[in-house]
Amino acid sequence: MIESSESEHADDKTKHEPADQVEPLQIWADWLRDIATIGADTLQLLQLEVRLAIKDSKRLLVLALLFVPVLMLTWLGLAVLLAWLVYLLDSSVTQGLLAFLIIHVAALIGIVVGWRHYRKSLSLPLSRQHIRQLMGGQDHDT
Repeated sequence: MIESSESEHADDKTKHEPADQVEPLQIWADWLRDIATIGADTLQLLQLEVRLAIKDSKRLLVLALLFVPVLMLTWLGLAVLLAWLVYLLDSSVTQGLLAFLIIHVAALIGIVVGWRHYRKSLSLPLSRQHIRQLMGGQDHDT
Protein backbone atom coordinates (compact mmCIF):
# COMPACT_ATOMS: atom_id res chain seq x y z
CA MET A 1 0.00 0.00 0.00
CA ILE A 2 2.84 2.30 0.67
CA GLU A 3 4.11 1.86 -2.84
CA SER A 4 0.76 2.70 -4.37
CA SER A 5 0.42 5.94 -2.39
CA GLU A 6 3.95 6.99 -3.39
CA SER A 7 3.21 6.24 -7.03
CA GLU A 8 0.01 8.31 -6.81
CA HIS A 9 1.99 11.28 -5.46
CA ALA A 10 4.51 10.89 -8.28
CA ASP A 11 1.68 10.83 -10.84
CA ASP A 12 0.09 13.91 -9.26
CA LYS A 13 3.40 15.82 -9.51
CA THR A 14 3.74 15.05 -13.22
CA LYS A 15 0.14 16.06 -13.81
CA HIS A 16 0.53 19.40 -11.94
CA GLU A 17 3.74 20.47 -13.64
CA PRO A 18 2.24 20.86 -17.12
CA ALA A 19 -0.86 22.44 -15.58
CA ASP A 20 1.34 24.96 -13.76
CA GLN A 21 3.03 25.80 -17.04
CA VAL A 22 -0.25 26.09 -18.90
CA GLU A 23 -1.81 28.35 -16.29
CA PRO A 24 0.56 31.34 -16.86
CA LEU A 25 0.14 30.92 -20.61
CA GLN A 26 -3.61 30.91 -20.18
CA ILE A 27 -3.41 34.03 -18.02
CA TRP A 28 -1.32 35.79 -20.69
CA ALA A 29 -3.69 34.68 -23.43
CA ASP A 30 -6.69 35.94 -21.46
CA TRP A 31 -4.90 39.20 -20.78
CA LEU A 32 -4.04 39.67 -24.45
CA ARG A 33 -7.63 38.88 -25.44
CA ASP A 34 -8.89 41.46 -22.93
CA ILE A 35 -6.42 44.04 -24.25
CA ALA A 36 -7.57 43.36 -27.82
CA THR A 37 -11.20 43.75 -26.78
CA ILE A 38 -10.48 46.98 -24.94
CA GLY A 39 -8.50 48.27 -27.92
CA ALA A 40 -11.31 47.46 -30.35
CA ASP A 41 -13.88 49.12 -28.09
CA THR A 42 -11.67 52.19 -27.70
CA LEU A 43 -11.20 52.49 -31.47
CA GLN A 44 -14.94 52.18 -32.00
CA LEU A 45 -15.56 54.89 -29.39
CA LEU A 46 -12.95 57.10 -31.04
CA GLN A 47 -14.56 56.59 -34.45
CA LEU A 48 -18.01 57.48 -33.11
CA GLU A 49 -16.67 60.55 -31.33
CA VAL A 50 -14.91 61.75 -34.49
CA ARG A 51 -18.17 61.41 -36.44
CA LEU A 52 -19.99 63.38 -33.76
CA ALA A 53 -17.26 66.03 -33.71
CA ILE A 54 -17.50 66.44 -37.49
CA LYS A 55 -21.25 66.91 -37.29
CA ASP A 56 -20.87 69.34 -34.39
CA SER A 57 -18.14 71.29 -36.19
CA LYS A 58 -20.59 72.00 -39.02
CA ARG A 59 -23.11 73.31 -36.50
CA LEU A 60 -20.39 75.35 -34.81
CA LEU A 61 -19.44 76.92 -38.14
CA VAL A 62 -23.05 77.94 -38.76
CA LEU A 63 -23.26 79.46 -35.28
CA ALA A 64 -19.99 81.32 -35.84
CA LEU A 65 -21.32 82.73 -39.10
CA LEU A 66 -24.49 83.86 -37.33
CA PHE A 67 -22.49 85.39 -34.49
CA VAL A 68 -20.85 88.10 -36.61
CA PRO A 69 -24.03 89.80 -37.88
CA VAL A 70 -25.72 89.53 -34.50
CA LEU A 71 -22.66 91.08 -32.86
CA MET A 72 -22.71 93.93 -35.38
CA LEU A 73 -26.41 94.56 -34.78
CA THR A 74 -25.84 94.50 -31.02
CA TRP A 75 -23.03 97.02 -31.33
CA LEU A 76 -25.16 99.24 -33.54
CA GLY A 77 -28.07 98.99 -31.10
CA LEU A 78 -25.84 99.96 -28.17
CA ALA A 79 -24.43 102.93 -30.08
CA VAL A 80 -27.92 104.10 -31.08
CA LEU A 81 -29.13 103.73 -27.50
CA LEU A 82 -26.28 105.84 -26.14
CA ALA A 83 -26.75 108.44 -28.89
CA TRP A 84 -30.49 108.55 -28.09
CA LEU A 85 -29.73 109.09 -24.40
CA VAL A 86 -27.46 112.02 -25.32
CA TYR A 87 -30.23 113.42 -27.52
CA LEU A 88 -32.76 113.11 -24.69
CA LEU A 89 -30.46 114.91 -22.26
CA ASP A 90 -29.83 117.94 -24.48
CA SER A 91 -32.60 117.69 -27.10
CA SER A 92 -29.92 118.24 -29.71
CA VAL A 93 -29.83 115.99 -32.74
CA THR A 94 -26.30 117.17 -33.51
CA GLN A 95 -24.99 116.09 -30.12
CA GLY A 96 -26.76 112.73 -30.44
CA LEU A 97 -25.19 112.10 -33.84
CA LEU A 98 -21.85 113.30 -32.53
CA ALA A 99 -22.09 110.82 -29.64
CA PHE A 100 -22.89 108.07 -32.17
CA LEU A 101 -19.83 109.06 -34.22
CA ILE A 102 -17.56 109.28 -31.15
CA ILE A 103 -18.57 105.79 -30.03
CA HIS A 104 -17.61 104.35 -33.40
CA VAL A 105 -14.39 106.35 -33.69
CA ALA A 106 -13.36 105.19 -30.20
CA ALA A 107 -14.07 101.59 -31.22
CA LEU A 108 -11.96 102.02 -34.36
CA ILE A 109 -9.10 103.51 -32.34
CA GLY A 110 -9.27 100.53 -29.98
CA ILE A 111 -9.19 98.15 -32.95
CA VAL A 112 -6.18 99.94 -34.48
CA VAL A 113 -4.29 99.86 -31.16
CA GLY A 114 -5.03 96.16 -30.82
CA TRP A 115 -4.05 95.56 -34.44
CA ARG A 116 -0.66 97.24 -33.93
CA HIS A 117 -0.04 95.34 -30.69
CA TYR A 118 -0.80 91.95 -32.19
CA ARG A 119 1.03 92.75 -35.44
CA LYS A 120 4.10 93.51 -33.35
CA SER A 121 3.80 90.18 -31.53
CA LEU A 122 3.55 88.38 -34.89
CA SER A 123 7.08 89.52 -35.67
CA LEU A 124 8.27 87.36 -32.74
CA PRO A 125 10.16 90.15 -30.95
CA LEU A 126 11.43 88.07 -28.03
CA SER A 127 12.76 85.33 -30.29
CA ARG A 128 14.43 87.88 -32.55
CA GLN A 129 15.98 89.59 -29.52
CA HIS A 130 17.23 86.25 -28.20
CA ILE A 131 18.76 85.38 -31.59
CA ARG A 132 20.41 88.80 -31.76
CA GLN A 133 21.90 88.24 -28.30
CA LEU A 134 23.15 84.81 -29.30
CA MET A 135 24.67 86.17 -32.51
CA GLY A 136 26.15 89.13 -30.65
CA GLY A 137 27.57 86.81 -27.99
CA GLN A 138 29.28 84.76 -30.69
CA ASP A 139 30.85 87.89 -32.21
CA HIS A 140 32.38 88.82 -28.87
CA ASP A 141 33.77 85.32 -28.27
CA THR A 142 35.54 85.05 -31.63
